[in-house]
Amino acid sequence: MPESDSILKDMGAATWSAEDGTAYEVALEGINHVVGALSRQIGEAESVGDADRVAELSEQQRSWAGRRRELSPADRAAVDALTTECADLLRALRGTT
Repeated sequence: MPESDSILKDMGAATWSAEDGTAYEVALEGINHVVGALSRQIGEAESVGDADRVAELSEQQRSWAGRRRELSPADRAAVDALTTECADLLRALRGTT
């Protein structure tokens, strides 16, 4: 494929290292697990007809999805903090803290 047709032609050089990119992917996976755990809790709340809890959990889920969109591999401190936050929250949701 000629360079002029490549979708990468205007990307420029990465501003983060391979290690930063890997840490970012780990953070994204953590967020995906949080969103999934919240989905399970939403389903449980729906099954008992707890509309307030469904709304609360749905808002949390939207917030985490927004954080996923805003995260950048170039901001390693934010990536590391979010990874830690995900791990802590997942332990709490699983009752293993």
